[in-house]
Amino acid sequence: MEADFEPGMVLLHGANGQGKSNLIEALYMLAIAKSLRASTDRELVRRQSVDGDSHAQVSANIQRRGGDTRVQVDFKVAANGSQDGGDTSELVPAEDFTVQKLVRVNGAPRRASELVGEVNAVMFSAQDLELVFGSPSTRRRYLDILISQLDRQYLRSVQRYQKVVSQRNHLLKLVRDGRSGAGELEFWDDELVESGKYIMFRRASVIETLSEMISALYGDLSGDGESLRMAYRPGVQAPTEHGEEEFGDALKTALVAARPRELAQGHTVSGPHRDDAVVMLGGIPAGPYASRGQSRTAVLALKLAEASILREERDDEPILLLDDVLSELDAGRRAQVLDLAKQYQQCFITSADPALVGGRYLSQMARFAVRDGGIEAVGTGEG
Repeated sequence: MEADFEPGMVLLHGANGQGKSNLIEALYMLAIAKSLRASTDRELVRRQSVDGDSHAQVSANIQRRGGDTRVQVDFKVAANGSQDGGDTSELVPAEDFTVQKLVRVNGAPRRASELVGEVNAVMFSAQDLELVFGSPSTRRRYLDILISQLDRQYLRSVQRYQKVVSQRNHLLKLVRDGRSGAGELEFWDDELVESGKYIMFRRASVIETLSEMISALYGDLSGDGESLRMAYRPGVQAPTEHGEEEFGDALKTALVAARPRELAQGHTVSGPHRDDAVVMLGGIPAGPYASRGQSRTAVLALKLAEASILREERDDEPILLLDDVLSELDAGRRAQVLDLAKQYQQCFITSADPALVGGRYLSQMARFAVRDGGIEAVGTGEG
């Protein structure tokens, strides 16, 4: 699949199951260096296609004020052992193939983490309702993706923190089983505090900004007078001041208090891996009480606020990726969303029914038909 997209709004339309969402997810992969839905690169591989060595590439040339940038992500799939082209209807077991991911920016090899921030993008799909109804881990991932596009130090801190928690959990089990001394935990405690305090500090700061933005956006989108905000619930006793050192002190205190429990359970029980960012509607958590319409509007407000933060802090327009956003909105809210979307230099919108867009907006869009995994330009306007 290959296409050229001019600035402005781009409508990708076609029947369900033709590849619209795949294209949107491929574009988003160039922003965050991994799939939004798959937990591992193996899950991206269509196992019926594994036959010897194979290759796939997602790439784009991005035109921006400071010059063009080419970003690409290559996947090399190698079958383990003999794949002799037998019955391809059989799924190849995951252990029978390997996936190598290679990232390049302007032709130069990069680590996957170095791709984050090269292309700023905001994606909204039906799965994003989990930001309201889902687990804290979903909201932590949302914050991690947003802040990592703004701040490379944050991304490094998250990666370091995850490794420290893993090592510390291993050591806690050894201490519990009498195979190591408790004194060995001091080093990992310090490492946990060093990376964890910055994560909590940045999350608190961004959540405060998000909360202010979504309050106004939700009011405009819903018109129902209810207030929307986001509240930070750190995985330690929240300090009065949300400074980096204050979070570090709070994390140290939490680790000391939790030591007996951690040794009994064999894992780390305090820290930013236990954070939550609760979506509050009318002063109460939205998850147990919000209707589907309210939650969809709340997530739209969150995503539009995310785009505003990226534009303001990076001084660069993010790409908006709206995957089947319009289908569950009434005509008034669809118009509001499209009016906001057209303020950005580029916005991709998928829909199985172009009529949902409306003639006024269709006339401003480049239209592409997506069929059987291919894409074809069909012009601009209603025709």
